[in-house]
Order: sequence, then structure tokens, then C-alpha cells
Amino acid sequence: MLEGIDLQSLLEDYFYAEARALAITRLETSASLGIIDVEGPPTNDETDIVLGYLISRLVLAAADNQALVNYVALSEALRAERFLSSETDEDLVNIVNNLGIISVEFRNDIFNLNFIDYVKAASKLREGNWKLANRGVSEGIVSLERPVLIRLMREVIRQHLEELPEAPTEIKDQFEGTLDDLKSKISKTFTERIGGLNHVVNERQAEAMKELGRFDLAKAPPCFNLNLIDLQAGVNLPHPSRFFITTFLSSLNQDSESVMRLFATAPDFKESFTRYQVEHISGKTSGTQYSAPKCDTLVSTGVCPGPNTLCRLIKHPLSYYRVMAESEKSSTVRTERILLATLNKEEYPSKLLEENTEKIGKFDFSYPSNVAERKASAAINENECSKIKAKINYFRGNVYSVDLPNEERKAWITKASFNLKEGNNEFECIPLTDWKLALSIEEAFRKSKDIDLIVKPYEINFGDNDVRKLFLAVDLVEAS
Repeated sequence: MLEGIDLQSLLEDYFYAEARALAITRLETSASLGIIDVEGPPTNDETDIVLGYLISRLVLAAADNQALVNYVALSEALRAERFLSSETDEDLVNIVNNLGIISVEFRNDIFNLNFIDYVKAASKLREGNWKLANRGVSEGIVSLERPVLIRLMREVIRQHLEELPEAPTEIKDQFEGTLDDLKSKISKTFTERIGGLNHVVNERQAEAMKELGRFDLAKAPPCFNLNLIDLQAGVNLPHPSRFFITTFLSSLNQDSESVMRLFATAPDFKESFTRYQVEHISGKTSGTQYSAPKCDTLVSTGVCPGPNTLCRLIKHPLSYYRVMAESEKSSTVRTERILLATLNKEEYPSKLLEENTEKIGKFDFSYPSNVAERKASAAINENECSKIKAKINYFRGNVYSVDLPNEERKAWITKASFNLKEGNNEFECIPLTDWKLALSIEEAFRKSKDIDLIVKPYEINFGDNDVRKLFLAVDLVEAS
């Protein structure tokens, strides 16, 4: 069908106008509806359908939007799955093997494939019995029934189509040897259409994020944010990740409708099925609200992408969110907790707290826009905020607890202790309980790089005539 057709003709000649229209239809319907809405013969010529598929791949390359690529890949895979279901067993084997991705043999009504091919094909299928241990292996061969093989092929095709290859040499040469020229040429022909396709994807993502309401992403743990990034990029998340996102948001009082809308960005989104799952997990229909998994569970199920410093100090993602909300507490509460973290006494130091509070009032985290830049050695002698550049000489995070007077509970404080260094001088700092700032300081320590901070000195009375002047890190100076 492609023999004798050059790219310029395919993109510009009136003779191929129907193929170009079918290409856009297949992209628009897959992005907006999740299906490929292209009718076969006699409504559409078979050659136009095939050429339309080729053009759709070129348009995807020009659009340069991985989320859109993922949506289309799933839609194409679902369409292929329907066709594979109608093939005879012999033809199904021929088609699978001709794709050149995995190799299958058919014997005694069973489809056999090498376990390496199976593991490669099913690597992203986490639900049900897809694990190799649940399938059984005999002499390196995995045996599958017809419906299982067809479902597996949908996954093989989806993964294959998510990776757009580089433009062939012939195309590069025709457009002066660069992929940018190819994109430029196609973009010129389909600018309006491509813009519309991107708009469909971006609109779904923006609507989903709007539904999260007052939920603060800045306080969420890495396991949530990285899975959310994948979801927004059009990745089909495995069940453990979806369960975690649902339970995590439900625990933070996000309603089930908002959570469900978030999953609308997934390529395999089905409203009725997603609604059932979300409302069941959140307790709206089941009567039981499921709890968000602990960190150990998130690690064992592959949801955790790897902990940061704060993650290592807590055992539950909701604890992470609450620790990151420290800066939202009142000035009085923050002052008490910072002083407790600084004094580090086993028993509640009522007298020392009173003396320090009387002396310093409340810790002030506000500062003017025109903060003076000073050396740390000069800033320590000022009574106002200074902007300094220094290295982090020491950093350690730990959890501190103290029994509260007249109460049968403890105050638990997750704190970050650190020191600054400027030249040969070291400066002791008041421990931080605000981990939004502490994580940036820890990163500077880990990478041994300078950090620009807004600091203010305070005299702290530790008791027994031990009074020290320490820096309070007020804020991080963002790079201009």
C-alpha cells in the first residue's frame, strides 16, 4: 500500500485527503473518547485506513505530547484486541509472531511462549494472576489460554505504541536531515488540529487538578506526587498505586467525586468502574473507609519510589503530610515546638520555656523584601534578618518526644538539626520543625553546595547559665 508513495504527497496531495482526515479522526476520538472511531469498508477504503494510521503516527511525533501518545496507544491496543478476538487460532499465532515482539506456538488448544517473552510482555500487569509465579513454568515455557493471550497482546501493543521511533533516514534526508524539519512540516499542515488535540489532553488534566480543591501538593509525600505525575502523564497506574491515591486523599477528606475526576486522566478511564472502586474504598457505598497503607506496604508493593530524609523518620504517608503542615500552626504553637526541639529535654521544661518565651517573644518568620546581605559572622551580631550564603556543615533529622504536663500523651516533634559553616567559622542553628525548608537544606548538605538563607539570631537559654546565640533559618532565598 505504501509502495511508490512519497511523504510530501501523503501530506499534501488531494488524493490522500481522506487518509489525512481518517488520521485526525482516529487521534481525536482516542484522545477524547478512549476509542478509535473509524469505520471499515465499505464506508472507508481499506488503503485510506492503513495510510491514515501511518499519518496518525507522524502527527503524534509532531505533537510531542507523551500523554497524548499514551492515550492513543491504549485506544489502538483496545482496537487491535477486538480484531484479534475474531481471528482463528492459527491466524492469531501468525499475527502475534509477525509482530516480532514475542513468539508463540499453538499446540493442543494451548498457546505456549518462552517465560522471558511472558515476563517482558506482562511486566506492567500487576493485577490478578499475571505474576509468573501464578502462571506456572514448565521447562521454561508458559502456557496460556486464548483469552489470556489476546489480553496479553493488548498490553504488548500498548507498550510498543507508547514508544515512537526516530524518523527513518529517508524522511530525515527529505527534510534536510533533521527531525525538527519533519515536525515543522507536519505542524504546518496540521497546526490547528494538533493544537486541538493537545487542548483535549490539557483540559482533562487541568479539570482533574481543579477537583482536588484545597489539597496541598507541596505537603504530599514523594510516593503520592510521583504517582500523580505518572497519572497526569497518561500512565496507567497499577492497582496498588490507585488504591493508595484513593485512600490517601479520602483520609484527607477529599470527596469521592474529586478523587474519581482525578483518575479521568488515565488512558484506561471508565467512569462507572472507577466510580464503583473509589466509592467502595472511600466508604461511601461499602460503609467502611479503607486506611491508607503504611510506608512498609508501599515499599513492598512498589508504590514507594524511594524515601527522602523525612520519609525515613516517619512510618506513614499521612504523618508526612501532617509534618509538612507544621508551618500552618499558630505562632505560639510553633514557638513552643521549636523551643522543645532546641532544648531537647526528657521532661517538659516549663521554666525554660517560660524564660525563653519571655525573652524572645515568638519566633518571627516574616521579613522585609529588602533584607541586607551579610556575612554570617556579621549577621550573628545583628538583631534583624540577614541574607547569607553558607555551607551546611552538619544535618540530621530525628523524632523527639516529651511528656506533656497534666496530660496522658506525648508531644512528638520531627526536627532537623543542622549547623552552618562560613570559611573556618561554624554557626549553631535552632532546629527546624518546618520540613518544607528542612528538605532544601538537607539537599544542600548532601550535595555539598552553598545555600542562600534568610536567617535571624536568637539567644536561647539552655539552663545552668548556658546561654547561646543561634541562627533561626527563616526562609530559603530562591534563585532569580
